[in-house]
Amino acid sequence: ILLREVQALTLHRGRYTTSRRTAAVPQLQCTGGSAGCSHVPEVVQCYNKGWDGYDVQWQCKADLKNTYRFGQIEVSCEGYDYPDDPYILRGSCSLLFRLELTEEGERKVKSSGSFGSGYYQPGKDSSDSGAGAIVVIVLLALAFGVYKLFLSNQHPRESFGDSDGFARPFWQSQQAPPPPGFKSSFT
Repeated sequence: ILLREVQALTLHRGRYTTSRRTAAVPQLQCTGGSAGCSHVPEVVQCYNKGWDGYDVQWQCKADLKNTYRFGQIEVSCEGYDYPDDPYILRGSCSLLFRLELTEEGERKVKSSGSFGSGYYQPGKDSSDSGAGAIVVIVLLALAFGVYKLFLSNQHPRESFGDSDGFARPFWQSQQAPPPPGFKSSFT
């Protein structure tokens, strides 16, 4: 089929393209956007709006909530005999698209906050996860310090060469003698 003569394409989520020379790919492929890819439509129809001398100009529509819209779109079809063949394999077209928030969608995201929202937060980046990692590292360091301070001294070190010739635990050699009734042989 001559690509310029294709008037409309109907693409489905979960279906794959037909292929002859290359591997089949999903008909609908979300590549991100401010709304993320969690609300990919079931069906998208793309209409041929004209030829610019190089490629067909497409307009794609889907049943989307008022909070979403298509951003950048790219219809890609497999050339029948070679990559840039103006004749394409029937059923080989796929749509790569970005899903963006509309103004209404952005207002809903701002009013609902980031907690519990089903929307992708465009203002968030990897520095937020880095700050979280720093907090976790600091907490782990504090926990390790508490462990070393209180729990690792369960088996005190012994010092050798006391004045009476007996080996005593480290803490006994630095303190006053044990209280009455204490037998050093029990330590």
